[in-house]
Amino acid sequence: MSQVAHADPLKTLPPVAECVKRALQAQSNPENLEASQAVEIEYQVRLAYERILVRKEQIGISREVQGHFEKAVTNAEKKFEEGEGDVTQGALTKLKLGLAGTLNDITQFQSDIALARLDLEGLMDTRIDPGFEMADDSLSPREFPFSTLDAYREKAEGSGKTWREVSPERRISLEKSMVRVNQARSQFNLARKNRKMTRALLVTEVANYDFGIGDEKDLFETLIIYTRVLVGFYDALYNFDSAVAEFEKEYLKR
Repeated sequence: MSQVAHADPLKTLPPVAECVKRALQAQSNPENLEASQAVEIEYQVRLAYERILVRKEQIGISREVQGHFEKAVTNAEKKFEEGEGDVTQGALTKLKLGLAGTLNDITQFQSDIALARLDLEGLMDTRIDPGFEMADDSLSPREFPFSTLDAYREKAEGSGKTWREVSPERRISLEKSMVRVNQARSQFNLARKNRKMTRALLVTEVANYDFGIGDEKDLFETLIIYTRVLVGFYDALYNFDSAVAEFEKEYLKR
């Protein structure tokens, strides 16, 4: 009997390991699951769970930017109406469009959380309340120090042991997957460096604007850059973790 249809919804989403356990137990015959099926289920649960964590962080960033845009629009409208300073209609319009874009981002992130929640409902056969809380909201990149297939195989199968045979086609597929991991890692490392610089830039520009020594154009550009870099940081984190999860899933399917 489906729990989705009959059980009370979860108010708190348990840690990801518990979600994986529930998803495996929700299968029609969990005791006889093939290894490849279990790997696929865990892969889907972990990615859906991390999507929720990432989107929540991105909503937080967007809410912060929303506040700055709203304050800037209010100040610019007042200056424009009273003829103070050199605020132009174009500058005011840009601020309003920036605010609209931020609100659109929030809507998109909220929708993606809802979709990920429904993915987990289907996997776990358990209803999840739309206003659910997270039992574990920690988010960090996966530990994966390997950059070559051989390095990973040595760790996974043990040095000095005879490695399992891999067909040429299978090896090429795994090598391609490792290339995607390395690309995602490089992009994430760059995003992590840019995040620190962008935070400092935002603090400076907001302070300048508040003290009247900055203008709407500089603030608008800073908020756009901040949004792109900070939201991009979490996208890069998710992409790296996804690439690692995909590689490990494909490796275990051998």
